[in-house]
Parts: sequence; C-alpha cells; structure tokens
Amino acid sequence: MADGKTQNNVTTLNRERLASWIVIFSIIAITILAGVSIATSQNVAGEAKAVLATVLPLFGTWVGTVLAYYFSKENFDAATRSVTELVGKVTAEQKLASIPAKDKMIARADMFVKTLPEDKIKLVETLDELEKTKKGSRIPILDDQGHPAYMVHRSMIDRYLADQARKTPPPDPAMLTFKNLLTDDPELGKWAKQSFAVIKEDSTLAEAKSAMERISGCQDVFVTKGGTESEPVIGWVTNVVIAENAKV
Repeated sequence: MADGKTQNNVTTLNRERLASWIVIFSIIAITILAGVSIATSQNVAGEAKAVLATVLPLFGTWVGTVLAYYFSKENFDAATRSVTELVGKVTAEQKLASIPAKDKMIARADMFVKTLPEDKIKLVETLDELEKTKKGSRIPILDDQGHPAYMVHRSMIDRYLADQARKTPPPDPAMLTFKNLLTDDPELGKWAKQSFAVIKEDSTLAEAKSAMERISGCQDVFVTKGGTESEPVIGWVTNVVIAENAKV
C-alpha cells in the first residue's frame, strides 16, 4: 500500500514538472520567434502588431490551460473525497437496514442476566458470576416474567462499591445489593432504568441504531416480540454489535 502511494506521488510530481517545462519552453520559444520575426522584418511596426495579435492569444491559452489543469485537479480531488465519504456513509446505513436484528442479536439463552427482586441481587456476587461467564461487562436485569427492567454496566457497580468503601465505617461489600444501589444513588438507578431501548422482533439493525440514538447515552437495545417493555426479552443488541455489522 505504501509503495503504491509513493509511486502515485512520484507520477504526479513528474507530470507537474513536465507540464511546467512545456509551458516555460513554449513561452521562451514563442518569445524568441516573435523577436526574430520583428527584428528581421522591414516593416517593424506592422510586423510587431501582427506578432502581438498572434502571440497574445497563445499566452492567454497557455495561462488558461495551466490554471484550468491545477484548479480543476484540486476541485476534482475534493469532490472525489466528498463523494467517497458520502457513499461510505450511505452504504453503512443501507447495510444495517438489510440485516434483521434477530439474526445478529444475543439470544436470551446466551445472555448473562439477573432477575428481580432488587434486594436479591448481591453486587459482589454478581460481579464474580459475570467474571466467570466471560460475557462482557453489562448486566441486563429482568423481572420475574422476563420483561426488561434495568441495564447495568459493571462500571456502575464498581463506582458504587468504591463510594461505599470510603464511608466510615464501610459496609460489608458482600452484603450490598442492587436495592442498596438504587436507594443510595437514585441518579445511578434512574440511568439504569432509562438507558436502554426496546424494538420488535422483525426490526432491522438500522432500526435498532435509530432507537438507540433517541436515548441519550444508550448503548443497548432489548428485542421483544412486539417492541414493548411489557413483553419477555428474546434478545439483546449492543452498540458493539451494530458497529461491527456497519463496517463496509
């Protein structure tokens, strides 16, 4: 790739040098021929007018040609870059629109989830289980009917446990539950409740992306049959899944 780019740069440089030398040589040749023609003419005034009438259009043509070459080349390159960027963006959106979310989602059977009630979800124990399963750093929390309730990122639990450890005296971390987190840090709990979107089973990844973008800070989309929170979760789409499938 580097060799090809270097070769293109050399070719462009040689082309520009050739164009410059042709222009310079032509101007010098025209000037010499015009001077010789005037100097050897018996009617200097008439010959000078004739030479000027012939030479000036040539100079104008050369200047116009050179300016057109360089300016049109820059404009063409800029236009090419813009079109390339636009095509890449359109293609990525089109690709997502052609992929059913259910084909790329993390199926319910493959998800690491915790189930309400909140006071039964021990934080340290949950982190240990998550580490053992090697299923990322996000924890969907569902109610007893499998409906989406919260989306918790590990960083949220780590932050809460760190805050509790600074208290005097600090509580036993092994006894802290998700209910404690919701009570002690309402803003964190509110974000966990509102940081996910829901789409229906026959949605595309483009629709998942759109739903995600409508919620500030959202990185997760649950999939249910009809696209509501009052239905069991059948899958889960993350921002990582969307990014991977948007590549062109």
